[in-house]
Amino acid sequence: MKKILCVGLFAVSGAQAGGVQCVPDVSTAFTDTDNQAFSISYNALGNNVLYRQCTNMSNQTFVNTLNTCSVLANPIDGLGLNPIDRFLYGLMPTDAMGIGTHLELTFPFPAPGQPGDMMVADPVDVYRIGNDGGYQRIGSVQPPAEDVVLPPDNEQVIPIVHSAASFDPTGNLYLLGYKTNYESSADVMAGTGEVLYQVPRIMIGQVTSAALTAAAGGDIPAVWAEADTTTDATCAAVMNQFRDRTNTFSQCVVADFIANGNADQAVTDCLASTGMMDYGINDFAVSPVNGNYYALDTMSFDTTDVLIEVDSNTMQASCTNFPDPGSNTGVLTSLMFSAQNKLVAIFANENTGRWINVSNGVITTLPDAIDPYAFGDGSSLPFAVPRGPDGVTVPFRIFATGFENDLIFATGFEGTAVPPTCPAF
Repeated sequence: MKKILCVGLFAVSGAQAGGVQCVPDVSTAFTDTDNQAFSISYNALGNNVLYRQCTNMSNQTFVNTLNTCSVLANPIDGLGLNPIDRFLYGLMPTDAMGIGTHLELTFPFPAPGQPGDMMVADPVDVYRIGNDGGYQRIGSVQPPAEDVVLPPDNEQVIPIVHSAASFDPTGNLYLLGYKTNYESSADVMAGTGEVLYQVPRIMIGQVTSAALTAAAGGDIPAVWAEADTTTDATCAAVMNQFRDRTNTFSQCVVADFIANGNADQAVTDCLASTGMMDYGINDFAVSPVNGNYYALDTMSFDTTDVLIEVDSNTMQASCTNFPDPGSNTGVLTSLMFSAQNKLVAIFANENTGRWINVSNGVITTLPDAIDPYAFGDGSSLPFAVPRGPDGVTVPFRIFATGFENDLIFATGFEGTAVPPTCPAF
């Protein structure tokens, strides 16, 4: 679910085991995806649990715990369902703390003047997941390249948000990053220092369907584009608030590190005291109608939620405030679209989902209960998949020429029964 913005100062594929195919092939693809969603949850013990349900959150069923193929070093997050091969894809942080960056300090710190470039963004690992819980690491996506020319005394870091990913109808995968400049300074005589961040900029990365298909364990190329959040006043206010919260966190980390000399412990302490992991954009989704990118910020302001839309052609962001008296909307864990263009949200530790009307921002609680979890992500397949006259996905029909109206042995010995049909939502 969560990430932080360049805060702080700072692969596995298994062999076949237990009947699970740990290098997913066509037999483990999700063959029934109409109006269905998939979610993954994880806990502090590293247990990753996969569910499937309808996009209106009804009929949630357990698929598998992702622990058979190998021991996962970090949780799989950033879930997306590929409309082309119908595998799930997920992102895993490669830094130990899952914040997208690590610290490379020049000692001693504090030191005279400006310590310089201390933050290094980390890649994310990409996993392919089958419907039996089999999974395989297929490669890594590197952070975007930093700007060649920066203002004097500025450094830059662009971490990837491992909880945010989405597919478009042609099987291209999209990721989220934050481009942020920062300045560092210290006074060795006074024993003080600070790292101050400037306003972050949203980056959207695209991994083509061809690159994803060809991935074989190395770097998977991505093309990154920067969204313009400066010309919309509401968007600018959201990004300014994220900057301020990040600097509160950074000041805490610097002070803790100077006092105790342990950077990782300083990050851990300040994550707990500032709640930084709850802020920012935790997930986004591609609309099946206009192809634009949508995100929901529920935490920046106490009395409003903010719906963020980025035009996929111009990369212009527009943001709309919607009332949230008492800040009752929870901490977002995932966003996903249904085929009917309904934006569905899941929130941390809540046992209901909600859908957001992208036209007027009204948030409606869905009636069906789901398993609550503090961390995780979800994905649906909001794009039309060709199906035969009986509703069966064409490539998976027996006698695809279609002279019979039903699958032969549809619930018999040839495989697992098809899950119940989900209502359009």
